[in-house]
Amino acid sequence: MGALVEVKNLINRFGTQTVHEDLCLTLDDKEILGLVGGSGSGKSVLLRSILGLNTPKSGEILIDGVNIQALSVKELLEVQKKWGVVFQNGALFSGLTVLDNVALPMREYTDLSPGMIEELALYKLQMVGLEPSAADKFPSSLSGGMARRVSLARALALDPKILFLDEPTAGLDPIAAAAFDNLILSLREALGLSVLVITHDLDTLVTICDRVAMLVDKHIVMGTIGDMMASEHPWIHEYFNGPRMRAISKNPHKETA
Repeated sequence: MGALVEVKNLINRFGTQTVHEDLCLTLDDKEILGLVGGSGSGKSVLLRSILGLNTPKSGEILIDGVNIQALSVKELLEVQKKWGVVFQNGALFSGLTVLDNVALPMREYTDLSPGMIEELALYKLQMVGLEPSAADKFPSSLSGGMARRVSLARALALDPKILFLDEPTAGLDPIAAAAFDNLILSLREALGLSVLVITHDLDTLVTICDRVAMLVDKHIVMGTIGDMMASEHPWIHEYFNGPRMRAISKNPHKETA
């Protein structure tokens, strides 16, 4: 199993504030990796760096073996087609229908006919568990769970190898959150995806993540849930050994989407 995403010795600094110091991280092929950290620890800055939206002070970011910092704008765009992103709260275009939101990447970056794009967009909606009747709705009429699924369908529009999910279950009720988690598991199995998910949801970490990357003290500590629970670092120990984690460990949810 090789690494699809490698972050090597990353330094992000804004003025006098250092957010990341020699940070290293790997996302392996077909792995689901949970990225965790306290508020202000730099999770979003790290994600933006990996996506090529933030230029770090130093370090390397390799996607499928390619150093994205050495690429031209045109070359970076080709690499970016290998991944899909689900932003916080879905980030759907409010003036577009569900179908048009999902079809947008295909209209922008492929030469497919309008009829084929519509057919594929409907198929992507089906993949994430939505009925064809959802296609003509606007984002304002969707529930939180439906909006996340539409955003996921859009992220899958160009058949990516990698998914980046930013707090995908935040604000969802427990049933919708569990269903979304299991949807990610089924898509990983069906499509061979590698997934990096930023989350504070302990249920998500326990249920779907193969490993956890904990952002603490400007660095990443990586390991399994068991490794995190055994850590002697005070913050990591408190995070993974609190009452909520003890309750989840005794009664892990097994719902299916």
